[in-house]
Amino acid sequence: MKKITNILASLLFAVTFSSIAQAGSLNVGLSGSLVSIDASGTEKDTDGSADTSTRTASVEHNNVPIGGLFLEYESDFYGLTLGFTHTPGSADVSKSAKQRNDVEKSVTDDSTANTTNRAFKAQAEVENFNSAYIELPIYQNFFVKAGLAEIDVNSLETASGNGGSYGNTSLDGEVYGAGFKGDIGDNMGFKVLYQVTDFDTLSLTQTGNSVAGESNTITAEMDISELLFALSYKF
Repeated sequence: MKKITNILASLLFAVTFSSIAQAGSLNVGLSGSLVSIDASGTEKDTDGSADTSTRTASVEHNNVPIGGLFLEYESDFYGLTLGFTHTPGSADVSKSAKQRNDVEKSVTDDSTANTTNRAFKAQAEVENFNSAYIELPIYQNFFVKAGLAEIDVNSLETASGNGGSYGNTSLDGEVYGAGFKGDIGDNMGFKVLYQVTDFDTLSLTQTGNSVAGESNTITAEMDISELLFALSYKF
């Protein structure tokens, strides 16, 4: 989040400076995308016993429609553009809830034998997809794009009373893309582009497990590719 905040601060500074120098334009607009989400994850037991297991899962969503809002400063310096975009709402990553049943055999600081059944249910959700970016024209109306992204990941898990939980986190990523942009009249603009967001590896460890030394871990990868169309009004 700190990286995106710094870039957004730079964008606001550029907008303020441009209003003084009367150079460039401030663009405000809406975007629509067809998105493909590719995610895979692994959960590992960490008790070190013969019962240690590894569980893997993967999911792929294609042509998911999403919308966004964006703010840009388009300079007169070779058309260099600084921007920030926000995608509101949330979306499921898992196509269906993942569920398993475990048997609790021991509890920390409890010498009694235990055979408690524990049911776990989880379904990942993502929300608050934000990115800050730079667009650089390379030939006529064609441009390339690079930036930083952030997204919140919610586990939406339901665990038994004596079971641990993973909680929620945020992921950072890098955005790369290329596209075509142009003007519609004096105050409108459009662009069409293809971009990919490569997120960092998700890594979570259970907390609150009834056996302190048997907290499982999850690692996961998620990439997003999208075909985007945007309309903007230029001030």
